Amino acid sequence: MSKIQHLDNKLIDQIAAGEVIESPASVVKELIENAIDSKATFISINIIKGGHELIQVSDNGCGMNFNDIQMAFKRHATSKINSLKDLENITTLGFRGEALPSIASVSMFTAISCDNSGEAHKIIINGGIQKSITPFASTKGTVCNVKNIFYNTPARRKFLKKPEKEQAIINEIVRRFMLSHPDIEFKLFSNDKKVYEMKSQSLEDRIISIYGSKYKNNIIPVKLNKAPYVINGFTGNLSILKKRQSEQFIFLNGRYIKNRLLNSSIFSAYQSLIQRGEFPFFVLFINIPTELFDVNVHPAKLEVKFIHEWKIYHALKESITNSLKNILKVIPEFKNSYNFPNYGMDSTLDISFNNNISSYETAPHKLKKNNITNLGQINYDLNNAENKINSIFEESKNIESTHNLETVSDNIWQIHSKYLITEIKSGLIIIDQHVAHERVLFEEAKKAMQGRGFSSQTVLFPQTLKFQPEEYYSLLEITNYLNKIGFRFREFGENTIIIDEIPPDLRSGSESDIIKEIVDQYIASKNTDPTFIDQMAAIYACKSAIKAGDILKIEERIHLIDKLFSTDHPYYCPHGRPIIINLSLNELDQRFERNIQN
Repeated sequence: MSKIQHLDNKLIDQIAAGEVIESPASVVKELIENAIDSKATFISINIIKGGHELIQVSDNGCGMNFNDIQMAFKRHATSKINSLKDLENITTLGFRGEALPSIASVSMFTAISCDNSGEAHKIIINGGIQKSITPFASTKGTVCNVKNIFYNTPARRKFLKKPEKEQAIINEIVRRFMLSHPDIEFKLFSNDKKVYEMKSQSLEDRIISIYGSKYKNNIIPVKLNKAPYVINGFTGNLSILKKRQSEQFIFLNGRYIKNRLLNSSIFSAYQSLIQRGEFPFFVLFINIPTELFDVNVHPAKLEVKFIHEWKIYHALKESITNSLKNILKVIPEFKNSYNFPNYGMDSTLDISFNNNISSYETAPHKLKKNNITNLGQINYDLNNAENKINSIFEESKNIESTHNLETVSDNIWQIHSKYLITEIKSGLIIIDQHVAHERVLFEEAKKAMQGRGFSSQTVLFPQTLKFQPEEYYSLLEITNYLNKIGFRFREFGENTIIIDEIPPDLRSGSESDIIKEIVDQYIASKNTDPTFIDQMAAIYACKSAIKAGDILKIEERIHLIDKLFSTDHPYYCPHGRPIIINLSLNELDQRFERNIQN
């Protein structure tokens, strides 16, 4: 008997399905692509239990007649191409003829379709086997119901993610289509609860509808027409930078693609404007002749091969660079005046640096080197900071004790509204006021999260903050931590909160940025171990601290220095920047070529 045998058709279909259908999100992607190719102007998606139980996609496209609805579920049957020449000139999202038979082979599939003639039919296919096809009453378009995905392939079903995670991935897939086709109406439901409802609109309005009103004045048009390349869309200014790569979209002739080289061209345009671990927002459309690229690389159709990839790289970089030339005109003013209380001559100084913490006697959690990891290319390198702190303390043992930093006068000068200078026994010290306050707030925030927390101050004008669905779920998971550092908020509609109370030292207007950044960091790390607590405290401290340019009264300078030297680590801020420069008398004498003996 021959060792080599021809596989059963059903097994062939199931093996082939694994290349096309990897998850519920893959099903959603393929069905939406079919709907768009059918010239639909309205698409509705309903997901039950993250797609484990049901995936339903409805559209008002051209529909299928009796013959088409049968042929659609046969492998390599398609209306998109007829010849090799057509393969070299693909203008549709789908073309392989694999999606529907692949989905039907691993699920219980029902499709109802009505074409322009008004003729409608219902087809039922379970595990790749057609059960029935019957006339049906329906409006123009197609409705696909996918139930119990991978029910007949238990080895694959057990690898499905939790419904919440699968739903988050589906949300991202749907957002891509909503951005790539803003002229199409979209509805997305999860467990019969509305997630998105988008009317036909411009790209700019679609971005604002998805991501919130903050983006209205913070996205910059991108336009470049340099034959054979046409580039357009929007990129973000510095007000909507993210801590993770979550809002970055490149569409090639309307198709979402992933390309590291093209992404790097955009980052290079921002190179002098952003820091490590910061990612810009962009939604960009590249339109080029079909003969200059090939999408027939992988069944997922996310990878593309270009004939002149580096030319596209430079064209894309040029388009972003041109758009960013006037970025200083659109970014917000960073120099703000810190609102210290206006003390009179006879008033008692009471600058609040979160003095309400009840657990000062409890030592804060020490940084552990083994716990510090590079989470999503974060900006706060706490491990590096700890090494620097340990190094400076080792050096201090050989040079002078920390007691030698005790000031010998009440004269504390502020220079350039950035630095504080004062005399000490062994010389003088220069303190960066921002990072000094950052260190104070960082340690106090950590104590708050490990204890009973801060009190709050009521905001005069409560602020509304909208999240993406998966961001909102993450926000709920860390609400207790946010409460402890003084944030109080309530639910206000779908994936939206109203901020009623904020930490007592927080600058009004920065609360939204802090919460958003903390949520981003949590999503990147997806845990609440001591590392995340450190990151959360660092974000809060950085955003809340006084800034370079803030003018401090003498009482405020004294209080800040006193608070700094009461911290565990007064030499470096949470992400490694030095706080203090110590100039000894010996160094000063040498600089002035003074003969010490005389």
